Amino acid sequence: MWQRLLSIQRRIAPEAIDELLKRFEILKRIEANQPIGRRTLARKMGWTERILRKEVDRLHHLGLILIDKRGIAVSQSGNEIMEELSPYITTLDRRADLARSLREKYGLRDFFIIRGDADSSEELQHELSKLMAEKLQKMFFDGAVISAAGGSTMASVSNFLSPTDDNLLFVPARGGLGEEVYYQANSIVSRLAAATGSGHKVLHAPDNVGETVLEPLKNEPAVKEVTRLNQQSDYVIHGIGEAMKMADRRDVQQEVIDRLREKGAVGETFGYYFDRNGDILKKVKTIGLQLEDLASKKAIFAVAGGSSKKEAVSAYMKIAPENTLLFIDETIAEYLLNSDH
Repeated sequence: MWQRLLSIQRRIAPEAIDELLKRFEILKRIEANQPIGRRTLARKMGWTERILRKEVDRLHHLGLILIDKRGIAVSQSGNEIMEELSPYITTLDRRADLARSLREKYGLRDFFIIRGDADSSEELQHELSKLMAEKLQKMFFDGAVISAAGGSTMASVSNFLSPTDDNLLFVPARGGLGEEVYYQANSIVSRLAAATGSGHKVLHAPDNVGETVLEPLKNEPAVKEVTRLNQQSDYVIHGIGEAMKMADRRDVQQEVIDRLREKGAVGETFGYYFDRNGDILKKVKTIGLQLEDLASKKAIFAVAGGSSKKEAVSAYMKIAPENTLLFIDETIAEYLLNSDH
């Protein structure tokens, strides 16, 4: 009976499951390091202190943790709850099994999965950004260069990064893509740099311009520097979008949109539009990172969430480099696992 109830809960209130697992993870981290200070705990969780403080206050109010001058520790009630919950948590969290199956099927470096369908709430979209930020933060090293693309999910990654002593440099992966300034790569690298206390570069090179404008831009010293940094960067973070939605958002000419639709375009990334087979249908002429540059990176962080993007992600799997870390939700994970490859 409880299996049926769990299935219903996954469908009707996936956010309640996420909240339970999040708080369980906090308790486990505290238990393993107690007594532990807020700042240290925030770093281990990959969260900002502001976000952590809110969760710690909730757990303290529930009587599950103790707070004193030495730091935070799990209370007796907290230990009892953890012991009772452990078997349930193991059954509840099947993401590890999903990720393992996807690694075996597609051969990518790794898969990271949140629960539910990210189309159902903005909070789940932020959860994807947070998960990506947590994994990225753990891979930072002194001197690392990170190429960042634009997009709505990328725009919130900086909210979940913490200051670091590592000397990092963030560079925009592409030029302006005709989107709102907030979602453009130049704005995003600025916020990523501010969040981590790092440096960044900007790339003043618009898209959808003719060769006569584009070619001279490539020879500008500042543009040449960013191009070089993109080619030599260690990590790349980017989103995977729906072809038609991205074309419309970037004000692509209607006749081009019609051709893309006619040819069966389903996905877009870095200004490349591709069909279900991963065949490139259109490449936006711009300056910046190219798909062929990705294979040499230490890791590619790709993200997409929501059932509306399942076909785009499935198509992207045909061209994804093996060094890709894919951040998706359960809806997309299930679709990938059950689809033909």
